[in-house]
Amino acid sequence: MVTMEFEAKSFKKMDEPINKGGEKAKYVCYAKAITIPLELNEWMKTNPREQKMTTNVAKNIMDSLKENENFHELNRGIVLSVDKVTYDNKNGKVQIQLEDPEIHGNIDGGHTLRAIFDLNEKQLMQEERYVFLEIFTGIDSPVELASARNTSVQVDLKSIEELQKSFDVLKDVTKELKFSNRIAYKMNEHYNDEGVNPIDVREIIALISMFSQTLYPIQNIDGTLNDQQPIQCYTGKEATLKRFVNIEKIDRERMLNNMREIIPDIFKIWEYIETNFAELSQKTGKRYTSRKYSKYNEKEIVSKSVFDEKEMHYIVPKGMIYPIVGAFRALIKIDSQTHKYKWAKNIEFILDKMSSRLVGIVLDEKSDNPDVIGKNTNLWSNLFKEIYIEGYLI
Repeated sequence: MVTMEFEAKSFKKMDEPINKGGEKAKYVCYAKAITIPLELNEWMKTNPREQKMTTNVAKNIMDSLKENENFHELNRGIVLSVDKVTYDNKNGKVQIQLEDPEIHGNIDGGHTLRAIFDLNEKQLMQEERYVFLEIFTGIDSPVELASARNTSVQVDLKSIEELQKSFDVLKDVTKELKFSNRIAYKMNEHYNDEGVNPIDVREIIALISMFSQTLYPIQNIDGTLNDQQPIQCYTGKEATLKRFVNIEKIDRERMLNNMREIIPDIFKIWEYIETNFAELSQKTGKRYTSRKYSKYNEKEIVSKSVFDEKEMHYIVPKGMIYPIVGAFRALIKIDSQTHKYKWAKNIEFILDKMSSRLVGIVLDEKSDNPDVIGKNTNLWSNLFKEIYIEGYLI
């Protein structure tokens, strides 16, 4: 249990109109900004998005807080969930108690709160600055309230799912990967972390989903090859996320645990294709770096690879990589006893043997638009069949 205290005016309690006699209640007040405790910074987990303080919205909040004595009227305010709250009429102080970081803390107004923290730390806060504060008690979960309150900039699905702990097993199966600390599970996460290049969790889910035999089985019930290719994993990250979270939680977690052994290899395949694309193209007699969209510069680093952040003299659009990586799903096998995923053949051997051929097939496409290439159903199918033949028929 953590207790905090700050000064406030116009403190009022609003009893819950539906569940009379319960612990639910809402308290409103104008909190004196200079007295808001910095310790609240440790209770931000209940907010569905990280606060990106370099945006125009954040800068405007900061400027208004510094310059406008009517800030409390112009700003939407801050929403908190707490265990208990009391108000001392004599000294005008509010005392709040927070116990469970999964339920208690900041729910909305995170940018405002961080602006207050920043000015207080720099000792730039005006003495008579107030902010409108709503304090809720008796909340079982912050998810619904957070979803409803965060509407000025719509909260995306991944942020709500993070609050619902939908990614816990995903975090566990990716925790040993080099880039795991860069995965952004909610809006703006890591954007304020210096030197960190965030990876949207939807990208991670898209790549894993391509290999899922729950979402994209490579065979039909009768044993024939399934013609459906996971193109949506490239074209629609939000739709892929929805498809992923719509699987029953217990089934989704079982699927990820069964895929645990092959998941690191999926990202190794991506990294190998991306960082060796130009060299692989040369083996087929083609020169990838002559294409405009490669942005090749022999003397300068023009990009870094997505996952390992290896410095590169060219870029490879994702529309060129997704179909190739997706082709390796043809090697997926599931153990009939344990239901664990494994490869039909040594993945490193097949990757080394087949990658240049797959790159050549992609570069044979007539379109000069990588996005069009990434959406080409026939291309996905042809690449898949190349790996399938190598894995099962040779």
